[in-house]
Amino acid sequence: MPAATRTGQVLGKAIQATEVIQGFLNVSKFLDEAQKKRAEEIIVACVKEAHFKVEEELFGKGKTLPDSDCEKPPTVKKKLAPTWARHLGKLKHAVAFECIQQGLAKEFPNNFAIEPRYRKEEFTNDLMLTDRWLGSKQPDIVLHFTRNATRIQCIYELKFPCGNEQGNPWSEEVQQQMALYSALGGECDPVIVTPQLELSRQP
Repeated sequence: MPAATRTGQVLGKAIQATEVIQGFLNVSKFLDEAQKKRAEEIIVACVKEAHFKVEEELFGKGKTLPDSDCEKPPTVKKKLAPTWARHLGKLKHAVAFECIQQGLAKEFPNNFAIEPRYRKEEFTNDLMLTDRWLGSKQPDIVLHFTRNATRIQCIYELKFPCGNEQGNPWSEEVQQQMALYSALGGECDPVIVTPQLELSRQP
């Protein structure tokens, strides 16, 4: 085989290898700021849609549960929780999760997880996915490195205030919950998402 031909083949393979590596680097990454903003837009839109869809189906168009009923037992056949507040929260989470799954899967299929459960490895302190409840944490939505849910980019926790409540979602209990999520690591601080305030970061 002529030397020029062999050289050409080697050079061709080198170029192909470089293209593969470059392609891997382009695909395997955290979302950039524009992509993260788009993902957040999808999450917020789904949270709002879930809130209004569930309220409308249960109480009628433009209506909501009176604040005074939030801690009362839900008057439905299939109760998901002992109070209206928790019952509605479960319904709205389910609707929002389905919407988020569809929306993010279209644009960022390898960079998100819904309700992943994490724990720290006892000896190395490495973050791991687990199905064990004891000592684990389960945030609602996680943006993460491509195809690697243990390399967290951002955590989003969905909150659905009951009735007309629109106050500060950062109660002491919620702050403690989000501090536990912060301990999991990540490129940004955990964010609360509500239909009223949209993205709410700790003050």
